[in-house]
Amino acid sequence: MEELTLDTESGAFNIDFARKLIRFNFWENQRVWDLAIAPLTEDQFLREVKFLRGSVQSECQRILDTESVCLQRILGAAPFAGESVEDTADRAAIAARWMSLRRAWTAFADEFDGELFFSRREVESDQGRCEMQVWQLVFDVLYHSTSRRSQILRLVAEVSQPAEFDLSLLQHLTGLLRG
Repeated sequence: MEELTLDTESGAFNIDFARKLIRFNFWENQRVWDLAIAPLTEDQFLREVKFLRGSVQSECQRILDTESVCLQRILGAAPFAGESVEDTADRAAIAARWMSLRRAWTAFADEFDGELFFSRREVESDQGRCEMQVWQLVFDVLYHSTSRRSQILRLVAEVSQPAEFDLSLLQHLTGLLRG
């Protein structure tokens, strides 16, 4: 397994491992969709759960919005306003948007290099404008999506009998999958 490293003498960065992390994120999104979300009835998919004040559908939307906005920032485009939850309540539309986003991130992962990975982007937030390096935006997406996937599994457990499988980066990297 490759390490995510920065050689302080040469400044060389292990870009391949960063690519693997991006691919893992979307591989894991797909597993959660296929194993936990797809089997839900429409009622279960849309049901509001008091635990998180939301639904499986709204958590999917949050992942999509974050992944979309961060990729647009990385590519230097102004982030568009995320679609509202009501605009994508249809599961097929969410699945299509998720696949489109996966293709866009995969294309980005295939093409980026160290120069882009360490370049800076101006980001606007509730606290104002700031500069972030692209790697920070990438890891923000990875962290956010990981957190949201666990929330989705928690919501699924509230509305249905959840599928039994593990979320695991090590399983992905080694190819040793359980469930």
